[in-house]
Amino acid sequence: MLGVAVGGTAILLSKIGGKIYAMDAVCSHMSGYLPRGELRDHTVVCPVHKAQYDIETGKVLKNVPALMKLLMHKEATDVKTYEVKVVDNAVLLKV
Repeated sequence: MLGVAVGGTAILLSKIGGKIYAMDAVCSHMSGYLPRGELRDHTVVCPVHKAQYDIETGKVLKNVPALMKLLMHKEATDVKTYEVKVVDNAVLLKV
C-alpha cells in the first residue's frame, strides 16, 4: 500500500495480483490514515479503530466496535474509489 496526494486529495494505492486499486486514504470514522493500516487480501484495516474496507468498492466490510460507535456517535461509512489506468508504467487516476 502507498499513500499519495492527487490534487489535494489523499489517495491509497494498493496492488494485488498485478492490479492497482485506488481509494480515499482517510478512514471515514475518525480520519485514520489507511496507508498505515494493514492490507489483508482485498481488505484494508484502519490502524486506529479497525474498520475494514473493500479496496475494489470502498464499502465498509466490518465497522468499528459497537462500544466505539456508541461513545463517538459515529460509525465508518463507505469511502470513494477511483478509476486507475497504467500507461507506460505511470499510474493515472481519474479524480
